Amino acid sequence: MKTSFLNFVLSILTISFLASCEDVIDIDLKQGNTLLAIDGGITTLNRPDTIKLTLTAPYFENKPAPAVIDAQVSIADNEGNKEILRQVSNGKYIVGMRGKIGNTYTLNIKYKGEEYEAITQVKRVPEIDSLVVRFEKPSNAQTEGYYVYLFVPEPAGVGDYYRFKVYKNDTLWNQPSDLSIAYDRLVDGNRIDNLQINFKPFHKKDKIKVEVLAITEDHFQFYTEMQAQINNGGLNARPPANVRTNILNKNPKGSKAVGYFGGAGISAKTVIVN
Repeated sequence: MKTSFLNFVLSILTISFLASCEDVIDIDLKQGNTLLAIDGGITTLNRPDTIKLTLTAPYFENKPAPAVIDAQVSIADNEGNKEILRQVSNGKYIVGMRGKIGNTYTLNIKYKGEEYEAITQVKRVPEIDSLVVRFEKPSNAQTEGYYVYLFVPEPAGVGDYYRFKVYKNDTLWNQPSDLSIAYDRLVDGNRIDNLQINFKPFHKKDKIKVEVLAITEDHFQFYTEMQAQINNGGLNARPPANVRTNILNKNPKGSKAVGYFGGAGISAKTVIVN
């Protein structure tokens, strides 16, 4: 008993000594250059698309990214059509023209004496056949609730790339874990049936909309690299790397930009959970 008590006291003294030796070290991390960041694109949907322009901010700065409000933004297609985009709110520019499958689109941005350009294409997209809602009992893989399954044909010819978007009650699921992309190599010319589009259960009266976006191969690789960086961690983590971008400065020695300007053919379908 005396030995155990003595060991207990020594343990407390050791912990107290270690705690008293702690030093707070402030690390002065160098900030990188502020870069123009672009997010948005042009689609075939009959609704306004947007291009959002911001500036990059320090990683540990707990503030929204600064909006770019004084840029000149335009978009043109390969048929000779051109449009000057108008700004509707801080850093958000509206695209008036609709995307046309097979067309190429060039985004031009003039900002602070620099001129940036990005090129994309609107790809073919299959029409969604149906969305099927099923009630699932609890299991090791998922909790009890309603799950939605997608049924859609896949056009013949390898080289189709997709992103799937899910809206619940008109709100896009837009967390990193919600990013869902696919390549047609294993299903070319067949069907994509019974594709479960939610892993968090829906409930009765929920309105669910699913969009299938046909994107370019380069856009698909952008999302793949972004996923790799988001999930990069643990003992086998790789050194961080810059994610690709299709936004290029027309002056090779000028300031770089980040983000992506994408084109997409889109098909959509909505279902109510009853």
